[in-house]
Amino acid sequence: MPVTSQTGWRFFRHKAAACPGQESPRHLITKTVVARAAAALGLDVTTEARLYDGAATADVLIRHRSWKVVVEVQLSRIPLAEIEGRQKRYEAAGLRCAWLVGYDVSGHRSRQDLPLFRLVCPDAAGVVPDVIIADADGHNRRVGLADFTTMLLSGQVRFREPLAHAGHPVMASRAFECWRCHREIDLLVALVNVPEHSIFSPRGILPARDLPKVPEIMAQYRTALPTLLAAAPSLTTIRPPPAGKEAGGARAHCPWCDAPISLARHSSSITHTPRWNRYWTLSGEAWSPADATAAQWICLGMPHRPDDATTLPPRAP
Repeated sequence: MPVTSQTGWRFFRHKAAACPGQESPRHLITKTVVARAAAALGLDVTTEARLYDGAATADVLIRHRSWKVVVEVQLSRIPLAEIEGRQKRYEAAGLRCAWLVGYDVSGHRSRQDLPLFRLVCPDAAGVVPDVIIADADGHNRRVGLADFTTMLLSGQVRFREPLAHAGHPVMASRAFECWRCHREIDLLVALVNVPEHSIFSPRGILPARDLPKVPEIMAQYRTALPTLLAAAPSLTTIRPPPAGKEAGGARAHCPWCDAPISLARHSSSITHTPRWNRYWTLSGEAWSPADATAAQWICLGMPHRPDDATTLPPRAP
Protein backbone atom coordinates (compact mmCIF):
# COMPACT_ATOMS: atom_id res chain seq x y z
CA MET A 1 0.00 0.00 0.00
CA PRO A 2 1.30 3.53 -0.72
CA VAL A 3 2.68 5.44 2.26
CA THR A 4 3.98 8.99 2.74
CA SER A 5 6.40 9.39 5.63
CA GLN A 6 6.55 12.32 8.04
CA THR A 7 9.49 13.70 6.06
CA GLY A 8 7.64 13.50 2.74
CA TRP A 9 9.10 10.25 1.36
CA ARG A 10 6.69 8.20 -0.71
CA PHE A 11 7.05 4.43 -0.78
CA PHE A 12 5.10 1.16 -0.67
CA ARG A 13 4.70 -0.86 2.53
CA HIS A 14 3.71 -4.51 2.84
CA LYS A 15 0.18 -4.83 4.13
CA ALA A 16 0.24 -7.09 7.21
CA ALA A 17 1.73 -10.56 7.38
CA ALA A 18 -0.53 -11.99 4.65
CA CYS A 19 0.89 -9.70 1.98
CA PRO A 20 1.61 -11.79 -1.16
CA GLY A 21 4.45 -9.49 -2.25
CA GLN A 22 7.85 -11.12 -2.66
CA GLU A 23 11.17 -9.90 -1.31
CA SER A 24 13.70 -8.65 -3.83
CA PRO A 25 16.51 -11.05 -4.86
CA ARG A 26 19.04 -8.71 -3.24
CA HIS A 27 17.15 -8.79 0.05
CA LEU A 28 16.89 -12.59 -0.09
CA ILE A 29 20.60 -12.96 -0.80
CA THR A 30 21.58 -10.67 2.05
CA LYS A 31 19.29 -12.39 4.52
CA THR A 32 20.44 -15.85 3.43
CA VAL A 33 24.14 -15.04 3.75
CA VAL A 34 23.58 -13.66 7.27
CA ALA A 35 21.57 -16.72 8.28
CA ARG A 36 24.12 -19.19 6.94
CA ALA A 37 27.04 -17.39 8.59
CA ALA A 38 25.19 -17.49 11.92
CA ALA A 39 24.32 -21.17 11.49
CA ALA A 40 27.98 -21.95 10.74
CA LEU A 41 28.78 -20.71 14.26
CA GLY A 42 26.44 -23.32 15.70
CA LEU A 43 23.70 -20.81 16.53
CA ASP A 44 19.98 -21.42 16.15
CA VAL A 45 18.68 -19.36 13.23
CA THR A 46 15.17 -18.51 12.06
CA THR A 47 14.42 -16.36 9.05
CA GLU A 48 11.14 -14.44 8.82
CA ALA A 49 10.62 -15.05 12.53
CA ARG A 50 7.19 -14.01 13.81
CA LEU A 51 7.37 -11.70 16.82
CA TYR A 52 4.85 -9.97 19.09
CA ASP A 53 2.24 -12.69 18.47
CA GLY A 54 2.62 -12.30 14.73
CA ALA A 55 2.40 -8.52 14.69
CA ALA A 56 5.94 -8.20 13.31
CA THR A 57 8.46 -10.29 11.40
CA ALA A 58 12.23 -10.26 11.92
CA ASP A 59 14.40 -10.91 8.89
CA VAL A 60 16.86 -13.10 10.85
CA LEU A 61 16.43 -14.17 14.48
CA ILE A 62 19.57 -15.70 16.00
CA ARG A 63 19.45 -17.56 19.30
CA HIS A 64 22.22 -18.48 21.70
CA ARG A 65 21.59 -20.15 25.04
CA SER A 66 22.13 -16.79 26.80
CA TRP A 67 21.00 -14.19 24.25
CA LYS A 68 18.90 -13.43 21.19
CA VAL A 69 19.81 -11.13 18.32
CA VAL A 70 17.80 -9.85 15.39
CA VAL A 71 19.44 -8.78 12.13
CA GLU A 72 17.26 -6.55 9.97
CA VAL A 73 18.03 -5.97 6.29
CA GLN A 74 16.68 -2.61 5.12
CA LEU A 75 17.27 -1.88 1.45
CA SER A 76 14.27 0.33 0.71
CA ARG A 77 14.37 3.82 2.18
CA ILE A 78 12.50 4.49 5.40
CA PRO A 79 12.91 7.42 7.80
CA LEU A 80 15.36 7.15 10.68
CA ALA A 81 12.45 7.63 13.09
CA GLU A 82 10.85 4.42 11.86
CA ILE A 83 14.10 2.48 12.38
CA GLU A 84 14.39 3.95 15.86
CA GLY A 85 10.81 2.96 16.62
CA ARG A 86 11.41 -0.64 15.61
CA GLN A 87 14.63 -0.69 17.61
CA LYS A 88 12.78 0.39 20.75
CA ARG A 89 10.21 -2.36 20.27
CA TYR A 90 12.98 -4.94 20.00
CA GLU A 91 14.60 -3.56 23.16
CA ALA A 92 11.28 -3.75 25.00
CA ALA A 93 11.06 -7.42 23.99
CA GLY A 94 14.56 -8.11 25.31
CA LEU A 95 16.12 -8.44 21.85
CA ARG A 96 19.26 -6.82 20.54
CA CYS A 97 19.04 -5.76 16.90
CA ALA A 98 21.61 -4.86 14.26
CA TRP A 99 20.59 -3.12 11.04
CA LEU A 100 22.10 -3.61 7.59
CA VAL A 101 20.97 -0.72 5.39
CA GLY A 102 21.53 -0.21 1.71
CA TYR A 103 21.54 3.60 1.72
CA ASP A 104 22.83 6.56 3.73
CA VAL A 105 20.30 7.18 6.48
CA SER A 106 19.60 10.89 6.76
CA GLY A 107 20.34 12.31 10.20
CA HIS A 108 22.02 9.18 11.53
CA ARG A 109 25.16 9.27 13.66
CA SER A 110 26.81 6.22 15.18
CA ARG A 111 25.24 5.32 18.52
CA GLN A 112 25.66 2.39 20.83
CA ASP A 113 21.91 1.86 21.17
CA LEU A 114 21.42 1.61 17.39
CA PRO A 115 23.95 -0.68 15.64
CA LEU A 116 23.43 0.39 12.05
CA PHE A 117 25.84 -0.66 9.29
CA ARG A 118 26.01 0.42 5.67
CA LEU A 119 25.73 -2.18 2.94
CA VAL A 120 27.46 -1.72 -0.40
CA CYS A 121 25.16 -3.37 -2.87
CA PRO A 122 26.70 -4.15 -6.29
CA ASP A 123 24.76 -3.45 -9.45
CA ALA A 124 25.13 -7.00 -10.73
CA ALA A 125 22.32 -9.33 -9.76
CA GLY A 126 23.16 -12.23 -7.47
CA VAL A 127 26.30 -10.66 -6.01
CA VAL A 128 26.63 -10.64 -2.23
CA PRO A 129 26.94 -7.10 -0.80
CA ASP A 130 29.80 -5.91 1.38
CA VAL A 131 29.57 -4.04 4.67
CA ILE A 132 31.37 -0.78 5.46
CA ILE A 133 32.87 -0.90 8.95
CA ALA A 134 35.78 0.91 10.60
CA ASP A 135 38.83 -1.13 11.53
CA ALA A 136 40.67 -0.80 14.85
CA ASP A 137 42.51 2.22 13.42
CA GLY A 138 39.22 4.01 12.72
CA HIS A 139 39.49 3.72 8.92
CA ASN A 140 36.44 2.59 6.95
CA ARG A 141 36.92 -0.75 5.22
CA ARG A 142 34.76 -3.02 3.08
CA VAL A 143 34.17 -6.48 4.52
CA GLY A 144 32.35 -9.43 3.01
CA LEU A 145 28.88 -9.90 4.48
CA ALA A 146 29.55 -13.42 5.75
CA ASP A 147 32.79 -12.38 7.44
CA PHE A 148 31.11 -9.35 8.97
CA THR A 149 28.28 -11.49 10.35
CA THR A 150 30.77 -13.90 11.89
CA MET A 151 32.68 -11.05 13.54
CA LEU A 152 29.47 -9.37 14.71
CA LEU A 153 28.18 -12.50 16.41
CA SER A 154 31.55 -13.41 17.93
CA GLY A 155 31.98 -10.08 19.73
CA GLN A 156 34.53 -8.50 17.40
CA VAL A 157 32.31 -5.58 16.36
CA ARG A 158 32.19 -3.05 19.17
CA PHE A 159 31.26 0.52 19.87
CA ARG A 160 34.08 2.99 20.49
CA GLU A 161 33.37 6.09 22.52
CA PRO A 162 35.10 9.37 21.60
CA LEU A 163 38.36 9.62 23.51
CA ALA A 164 37.72 13.19 24.57
CA HIS A 165 34.66 12.06 26.49
CA ALA A 166 36.62 9.46 28.40
CA GLY A 167 38.75 12.00 30.27
CA HIS A 168 42.09 10.29 29.63
CA PRO A 169 45.16 12.46 28.97
CA VAL A 170 46.92 11.84 25.68
CA MET A 171 50.61 12.54 25.12
CA ALA A 172 51.82 14.48 22.09
CA SER A 173 55.33 13.89 20.76
CA ARG A 174 57.53 15.21 17.97
CA ALA A 175 60.14 13.41 15.93
CA PHE A 176 63.49 14.56 17.28
CA GLU A 177 67.18 13.67 17.23
CA CYS A 178 69.01 13.28 20.50
CA TRP A 179 71.88 15.76 20.80
CA ARG A 180 74.11 13.17 22.46
CA CYS A 181 73.56 9.79 20.79
CA HIS A 182 72.02 11.21 17.56
CA ARG A 183 69.33 8.55 17.53
CA GLU A 184 65.77 9.35 16.52
CA ILE A 185 63.36 9.74 19.41
CA ASP A 186 59.76 10.78 20.05
CA LEU A 187 60.11 13.90 22.15
CA LEU A 188 57.19 14.22 24.54
CA VAL A 189 56.23 17.89 24.43
CA ALA A 190 52.67 18.05 25.78
CA LEU A 191 49.67 16.23 27.17
CA VAL A 192 46.35 16.95 25.49
CA ASN A 193 42.79 16.06 26.47
CA VAL A 194 43.65 17.19 30.00
CA PRO A 195 40.88 18.61 32.24
CA GLU A 196 40.85 22.39 31.88
CA HIS A 197 40.46 23.15 35.58
CA SER A 198 44.21 23.66 35.92
CA ILE A 199 45.75 27.03 35.09
CA PHE A 200 48.58 25.09 33.50
CA SER A 201 46.35 23.37 30.91
CA PRO A 202 44.37 26.00 29.00
CA ARG A 203 42.23 24.46 26.23
CA GLY A 204 43.08 21.04 27.68
CA ILE A 205 46.78 21.24 26.72
CA LEU A 206 49.45 20.75 29.36
CA PRO A 207 53.04 21.44 28.20
CA ALA A 208 55.31 18.57 29.26
CA ARG A 209 57.63 21.02 31.01
CA ASP A 210 54.73 21.86 33.38
CA LEU A 211 53.74 18.26 34.06
CA PRO A 212 55.17 18.19 37.64
CA LYS A 213 53.06 21.27 38.46
CA VAL A 214 49.86 19.21 38.14
CA PRO A 215 50.33 16.41 40.70
CA GLU A 216 47.27 14.34 39.73
CA ILE A 217 48.31 14.16 36.07
CA MET A 218 51.92 13.50 37.06
CA ALA A 219 50.73 10.59 39.20
CA GLN A 220 48.80 9.11 36.27
CA TYR A 221 51.85 9.50 34.06
CA ARG A 222 54.17 7.77 36.55
CA THR A 223 51.77 4.90 37.06
CA ALA A 224 51.46 4.35 33.31
CA LEU A 225 55.16 4.80 32.54
CA PRO A 226 56.25 1.09 32.54
CA THR A 227 53.40 0.11 30.21
CA LEU A 228 53.94 3.19 28.09
CA LEU A 229 57.66 2.61 27.55
CA ALA A 230 57.11 -1.05 26.76
CA ALA A 231 54.68 -0.08 24.00
CA ALA A 232 56.53 3.06 22.80
CA PRO A 233 60.25 2.59 23.60
CA SER A 234 61.31 5.63 21.53
CA LEU A 235 59.30 8.03 23.71
CA THR A 236 61.23 10.31 26.05
CA THR A 237 60.53 10.35 29.79
CA ILE A 238 59.72 13.48 31.78
CA ARG A 239 61.46 14.27 35.06
CA PRO A 240 61.29 17.26 37.39
CA PRO A 241 64.07 19.84 36.92
CA PRO A 242 67.20 19.59 39.06
CA ALA A 243 67.59 21.87 42.08
CA GLY A 244 68.34 25.46 41.11
CA LYS A 245 66.96 25.05 37.56
CA GLU A 246 63.24 25.04 38.32
CA ALA A 247 62.65 28.03 36.01
CA GLY A 248 63.36 25.88 32.97
CA GLY A 249 60.62 23.42 33.87
CA ALA A 250 60.72 19.65 33.59
CA ARG A 251 63.10 18.01 31.15
CA ALA A 252 62.73 15.18 28.72
CA HIS A 253 65.28 12.38 28.80
CA CYS A 254 66.46 10.32 25.84
CA PRO A 255 65.23 6.71 26.07
CA TRP A 256 68.55 5.45 24.64
CA CYS A 257 71.29 7.45 26.39
CA ASP A 258 69.33 9.33 29.11
CA ALA A 259 70.55 12.71 27.86
CA PRO A 260 68.47 15.61 29.29
CA ILE A 261 66.61 17.70 26.73
CA SER A 262 65.16 21.13 27.47
CA LEU A 263 61.51 21.60 26.56
CA ALA A 264 61.44 25.39 26.93
CA ARG A 265 61.53 26.20 23.23
CA HIS A 266 58.95 23.56 22.35
CA SER A 267 56.17 24.78 24.66
CA SER A 268 55.38 28.05 22.89
CA SER A 269 54.24 26.44 19.62
CA ILE A 270 52.04 23.68 21.04
CA THR A 271 48.53 23.55 19.57
CA HIS A 272 45.70 21.04 19.62
CA THR A 273 46.54 19.23 16.40
CA PRO A 274 49.97 20.09 14.97
CA ARG A 275 50.55 17.83 11.99
CA TRP A 276 54.07 16.94 13.01
CA ASN A 277 52.98 15.49 16.34
CA ARG A 278 52.32 11.88 17.18
CA TYR A 279 49.86 11.03 19.92
CA TRP A 280 49.90 8.28 22.53
CA THR A 281 47.42 7.15 25.16
CA LEU A 282 48.72 6.32 28.63
CA SER A 283 48.50 2.64 27.65
CA GLY A 284 50.96 3.23 24.81
CA GLU A 285 48.48 3.11 21.93
CA ALA A 286 48.84 5.51 19.03
CA TRP A 287 45.96 7.95 18.72
CA SER A 288 44.67 10.57 16.31
CA PRO A 289 42.99 13.92 17.14
CA ALA A 290 40.13 12.79 14.92
CA ASP A 291 39.28 10.18 17.55
CA ALA A 292 38.07 12.91 19.88
CA THR A 293 35.18 14.00 17.71
CA ALA A 294 33.35 10.92 16.50
CA ALA A 295 32.01 7.78 18.11
CA GLN A 296 31.84 4.79 15.79
CA TRP A 297 31.41 1.07 15.49
CA ILE A 298 34.70 -0.68 14.85
CA CYS A 299 35.68 -4.21 13.93
CA LEU A 300 38.58 -5.78 15.80
CA GLY A 301 38.85 -8.77 13.49
CA MET A 302 40.40 -6.94 10.54
CA PRO A 303 44.16 -6.58 10.03
CA HIS A 304 45.67 -3.84 12.17
CA ARG A 305 47.47 -0.89 10.59
CA PRO A 306 50.35 0.03 12.90
CA ASP A 307 51.18 3.19 10.96
CA ASP A 308 47.77 4.74 11.52
CA ALA A 309 45.79 5.85 14.55
CA THR A 310 44.38 3.24 16.92
CA THR A 311 41.64 3.50 19.46
CA LEU A 312 40.82 3.17 23.10
CA PRO A 313 39.55 -0.23 24.25
CA PRO A 314 35.94 -0.22 23.04
CA ARG A 315 32.85 -1.10 24.99
CA ALA A 316 30.99 -4.28 24.23
CA PRO A 317 27.84 -3.88 22.13
